[in-house]
Order: sequence, then structure tokens, then C-alpha cells
Amino acid sequence: MLAVLLMLVACGGEDVKQGKKKKLLGPVNSAPYELLVVCDKDWYGSEGGEPFRNFVNTFMPGMPQNEPIFKVICIKSSGFTKTFCAFGSILFVNVGPDYPKEEMITARNMYARPQMVITLNAPTYDGIIHLIEERGDQILELFDSNEMGRSISLLRKRYSGVVQKNARRMFGCDWHMPEELTQIKLGKNFFWSSSQDNTYNACMYSYPWTSPDTFTKEYFTEKRDSFMRLNIQGEEWGQHMETDVSTLTVKERMLDGHYVYCVYGLWDMKGDAMGGPFVSYVQLDSINKKILVTEGFVYYPNRKKKKMVHALESGLRTLKMNVN
Repeated sequence: MLAVLLMLVACGGEDVKQGKKKKLLGPVNSAPYELLVVCDKDWYGSEGGEPFRNFVNTFMPGMPQNEPIFKVICIKSSGFTKTFCAFGSILFVNVGPDYPKEEMITARNMYARPQMVITLNAPTYDGIIHLIEERGDQILELFDSNEMGRSISLLRKRYSGVVQKNARRMFGCDWHMPEELTQIKLGKNFFWSSSQDNTYNACMYSYPWTSPDTFTKEYFTEKRDSFMRLNIQGEEWGQHMETDVSTLTVKERMLDGHYVYCVYGLWDMKGDAMGGPFVSYVQLDSINKKILVTEGFVYYPNRKKKKMVHALESGLRTLKMNVN
């Protein structure tokens, strides 16, 4: 634990007064989705460290080109000075005889707020690889949720008024999406909002909950394509948005006590060259016995889209149903 204690001292992590520990926490000061990895840099860059290196540089699902979820900054433990305490996502890797068992330790707001700190301890580097094989999805989810939380806190203050207005009027929901969304197109049980340049896009639609197969890729695709065919069309006859089924990735989450079926993938415009990534959240409105789908999608050809997709997915997590 010597390495961890040295890190606490470097950050001035605690103020001890009258026998009580009181943390003095400043705000996180890293860019969104920056991940600080504190480990042996020689191992990190070696052949033996390749599985770990690939793990922290995991690509985002459902993207047209490879873009890592996080921008990774790797430093050695002796370099962990006060400057680095303000990162929002920090991953410590400790290896040696001082760490006799493989373990993963999580801590929130250890040096700053809001912050997720995860420590991996193991007697050998093979033990670290074993930990990420066993707990990797959980680690990425914890860091992702923390970064989403940072974006959500900003969306509570600044969000699209046109999206909020129509979500409340049509579906009885509160929904805070990025303020870039200023345009609106209405349909039956459907609306689509976009930015002035059509790069940022969001839509909301609903349909009755009638099938036990609702939360499957096949059912999702059938419903999505039927709504998009009617509501998001190209400039020429026969052109409409459709789902590239071969690209779909699904994650199941519990958010605010609600089950959410999260779908990541690519869309394209049938009969045209347009396309890009999308994220859809499918949820059950149990009070009204209907399925509510919220989606963000991006059209930003030949350029990186990670930040835009992150911003839209953060907005998807702000949904509050049945607020009327």
C-alpha cells in the first residue's frame, strides 16, 4: 500500500483535524473521457503489456472508424503529482510482493469531484491481465458512467429547449439533450430534432408494449426502420434512413431503477451515400404500457465523431418518464 499512501500525500488528499478526517476536494479539471493510467510505463509499452494496453484503448461500439472510448495518458507512479489529482478517471496498477492477492478497489471522489478511481493490485502482471479479463467490462462501465455524469450535470443547466418542450408535450417526459439541437420535425408518436448543420440529431418515438420479444435486436430493428422510413427521408423518392444490422452492439443497463436496452450501431440512407453512428435507449413505460425509444445519431462524414456521440448518449441518460 506504500504507493497509494505516497499518492495521497502528493495530492494533499486529507486534512486531519480533531481526530476527524475531512477531505478537501476541488473540481475535476481533465477533459471529458481522459483516462489517467498510473503504472510501470516500461511494462505498459512492452509485449507483455499489450493486452492491458489494448484494454484501456478499447474502441467505442457502433462507430464507422476505430475511435477509442478514452484518451489514455500513462504515467509512472513517481510522476503522480498534484497536477494529476484533478483527473476525473484514474486507474492505478500495483504489482509486486506487497500485493499478495488479485483485487480491484474502487473509490469515488478520492482527490477531486466528480471522480472515479480504480486500483488493480496483483502479485504479478499476469494477475493484472487476469483481472481485466474478469472485470474489464465493469471497469470500463464505471469510468464511462462517471464521465457521463459530468456531462449530465452540465445538461441540467444548459439543454435544448425545443427537445424538452416536445418531449413533455408529446410523451410526458423530461429530456435534456445538447443545446445544439434547435430544429424540429414532428410525426405520429415521433419527433426528430437536429442542429442547424444536421450533425447532431435526436429522436423520440413510442409504440405499444405487446410482444415478449421487444428487447431483441430483430424487434428493435423492425420498429426502428418502420419509424425512420416514415419520418426521416432523403431528398429523392425512395431514400430513407435504415439500420445496418451487421453493426449492432447491445448493452443492458439499469438506470435510475429502470431496465434500459441500449443499442449501438450504424445507420445509412437507403439510395444515398449518407450514414453515421447512432445510440438508442429502449425503455418500458410500465404506467402507460408502451415502449419509449430515445436516440441520438450523428452525420459528420470523414471526421471523428466520438465527442458528439458521447454528448448525445449523455443526453439519453437524462430521460425522466411520466412527469406530467
